[in-house]
Amino acid sequence: MTMLNLRLLFKKLIFAIVILFLVGLVACSPKTPSEIQLLETPEIEIEATSISETFTISITPEVLPTVLLVVGDAGSSYLISQIQAVLEDLTEAESMQLLIVENLLPEMITPEVQIIIGLGSNLDLNASAEMHPEIAFLAIDNPTAVVTDNVSIMGDPANARRQKAFLAGYLSALISYDNKILGLIAEGDPESGLLAESFVVGARFYCGICNPIYPPYNPFPQWESVSAATVISDLGPIINHYINIGVDIVYVQGELLSPELLTFLEELAVKVVSDKSPDILISNWAGTVTVDTAQALVKIWPDLLAKAPGKQVPQSIVLDDQQMGFVSPGRYRMFENMVAELESGLASVEVAP
Repeated sequence: MTMLNLRLLFKKLIFAIVILFLVGLVACSPKTPSEIQLLETPEIEIEATSISETFTISITPEVLPTVLLVVGDAGSSYLISQIQAVLEDLTEAESMQLLIVENLLPEMITPEVQIIIGLGSNLDLNASAEMHPEIAFLAIDNPTAVVTDNVSIMGDPANARRQKAFLAGYLSALISYDNKILGLIAEGDPESGLLAESFVVGARFYCGICNPIYPPYNPFPQWESVSAATVISDLGPIINHYINIGVDIVYVQGELLSPELLTFLEELAVKVVSDKSPDILISNWAGTVTVDTAQALVKIWPDLLAKAPGKQVPQSIVLDDQQMGFVSPGRYRMFENMVAELESGLASVEVAP
């Protein structure tokens, strides 16, 4: 067999193998779509229904237990804001609401009122407390209030006034350059004589007989009884007289404070001590001798919540408004030591050492 014949035979053999392979593929291929029988899905009928009922939701406002802060003739706005800030924190912690009113009217005492705090001497809390024994009452800066089953009193207002005058005298002498200090006492105050005495005794607890080292050699401390109605045109010559004899510290009883007087003293550059914070702190303000109402309020708060029997809560005296820096840290420690001695009975507002 020739080479040519072998080649032809080989080609035929290859062609036959290819044909057989293709036939095998066709035989194994999946059915075409036309050959696949699809499953029929049954129809589901959905019956539509409508909701015709109407729901009415009634929301009742939450009534919180209430604390009333009644502000009477309470003195400085600083004291009011201090008490308000403390009460806001205390009531928030107990999920209570704080309402501030100027007068206590019968319609204000609603069932949700649990505590009533009165600030000022013109409020008759005892009369209201007698009609509402279920409410706890607290009197602040009210010398006419009386402790009862549901009335507590913060501090001893009458004694605290003398202690503040005493410590104002002590502080004035403490920061004076030459013991030359002056006290302005409200003339119409029924205790003006006692307050003047306490001021002088407090000064002498620091400086003894308080003789000045430098002329003019006048006796000190000095004090003047002045009417709260006295205008600055009449008061100016009195103050100028004392400035001319070297006075560099003036204690002004809180009842006498006025913008005109404070401006006049600031222009004279004489340092001022008082028992009442000014509405606006002036550049020559040395400090405010006052009671720590905030701390005392925190201490009695659990008793008010529990409606415990009424009691008298002690108040410590503190020195506020020292921002102008006239009281050094050392002198401030001496002031605090005198407060401790006064409260423990080692010092007296009536007798100088």
